[in-house]
Amino acid sequence: MHTLDYWKKGLIAPHNGDLNTLQTQLHWTLRVSVALCFIGHGTWGLITKAGWLPFFASQGIPLDVAWILQPLIGAFDIAMAALLLWKPRRIILFWMFLWALWTAALRPLAGNLEKFQENGEWFVRLATDSMRVPKMQTWEFWERAGNWGPPLMLLILGGVFAMRWKDWLAPYVEPRLKESTVDTIFFMLRTTLALLLIGHAGFGFAVEKQMLIDHWQSIGVPADVSFIRAIGWGELALGLLVFCLPIRPILWFCLVWKFFTEFLYVPADTVSGMGWVNIFETIERWGDYGIPLAMLFILGYRSAAALSGEKKSAES
Repeated sequence: MHTLDYWKKGLIAPHNGDLNTLQTQLHWTLRVSVALCFIGHGTWGLITKAGWLPFFASQGIPLDVAWILQPLIGAFDIAMAALLLWKPRRIILFWMFLWALWTAALRPLAGNLEKFQENGEWFVRLATDSMRVPKMQTWEFWERAGNWGPPLMLLILGGVFAMRWKDWLAPYVEPRLKESTVDTIFFMLRTTLALLLIGHAGFGFAVEKQMLIDHWQSIGVPADVSFIRAIGWGELALGLLVFCLPIRPILWFCLVWKFFTEFLYVPADTVSGMGWVNIFETIERWGDYGIPLAMLFILGYRSAAALSGEKKSAES
C-alpha cells in the first residue's frame, strides 16, 4: 500500500477494517506528532525566549544561566526528535514523555512569577496581579496535554507494560495491535483532547488572556474580553462534548478548530518581531492536531470492522 493510501483510509475514503493498517496509521500519526512538538519547542530554545525565564527562576536558576541553557535545551529537543524519526528507542520516548510532562508542570510550579522588561533587559518578579498569573499557568498545564499525551500513547502501543529492561534500549518494534489496546488508546485520546480543549478554554473564560484578544484582532475580528470569554465557554463545552460523544463531525471540527486557532500565532506576531518564525508555536502544538486525527482513524476502522462483521453474519 502506498503511503498516501494509509492517510486516506478512514479520513476521505472508507477504512479497510484491517488492524495492521490501523496500527501503521496510529504509529506514524503519534510519532510525527511527538517529533514535531519537540522540533517546535526546540526551535524556540535555540532562538531563546523570554517567556521561559519564569520557569527557570521557579527552580532557582539565575537568569544569566537560563539564557545559556535555552539553546542547549533546544538543541537536545531537536536531536531527540531526529532520533525518534530515524532510529526510535523506547528510552527516547520515555524521556520525551517525562520532559513534556515536566515542562507542562513548570507552568503551575512557576506560581505567580512573571517576566518584565526594563531598559531593554529582561527580569522576573512576583506578578503585579497576584491571582491572574498562577491561574493562567494552572490552565496551561492541561492545555499542554497534547504535548505529553502522544509519547505516552506511543509507549503503550510499543508494549511498555510488558517489556524487559533491555527492551528500553533495543530498536522500537511494536507488538501486534490488539482490540483491547485500541480501546485503551481511544480512551486516552479522547481524554487528552478533552483536557487540552478545556485547558485552552480556561484562557478565555477564566483568565481572559490578552494574547487571545490579540490573536483574533490580527485577522480583523473586533475581539474583546467578552468575546474571548464566550469563546472559552464554547471550548469548554466542546471539550466535554468530545469526551462524552466522540463522533466524526465533532472530531473534524476539533481538528480544524485547533489548527486554525494555533495558526493565529503567526498573523498576531505573538513573539513580537519574529513574524513567520511564530509558525513554530503552531508546530509545537502538533499533538493537538494528531490526536483528533488518530481518533478519526480509529472510528473509520471500527465502522469498517462493524460493517464486515454484519456482512459475515448475513452470509452465515
